[in-house]
Amino acid sequence: MSVTKLPLVCTATLHSLEESLDGERTLCRNFVCRYIEMWPGRFERIQEAVTSGHDEDAMDSALSLRSSSLMVGAARLGQITSELIRLLECGSHAAAEKKLLALQTCGNQTAGHLTTTYVNAA
Repeated sequence: MSVTKLPLVCTATLHSLEESLDGERTLCRNFVCRYIEMWPGRFERIQEAVTSGHDEDAMDSALSLRSSSLMVGAARLGQITSELIRLLECGSHAAAEKKLLALQTCGNQTAGHLTTTYVNAA
C-alpha cells in the first residue's frame, strides 16, 4: 500500500490502546501527549545520526520511533520510518538522508493531528 493511502492516524489503534489501559482515556491521552512532546527530539536524533553516518544510533532511534508510532496509531509515520530502516539496513545512506524530509513532514503532521483530534478533543 502506498504511504499516502495510509491514514495519518488510525483511530481504531488509539481505541485499542485505550482498551489495553482498561479504558482509561486519561492514561492514553497522557501517553499520546508524551509521544507528541518527544517527537522533535526523536527526529533530531535520527537526523543527526543519519547525516553523520552513525548507523547504529540511527537504527536504534528509528526502531524506537516506529514502535511508539505504531502504538499510537501513526500508521503513515510508522511506514515511512520502516522505509528509512530498510534503507539503513541496505547501507543506502544517500537515500536515507533524502527520506528525512518525508519523515519530518509526516511527523509534524502527525503530532498536529493527534493534538487536534485526540488530545484536545472533548
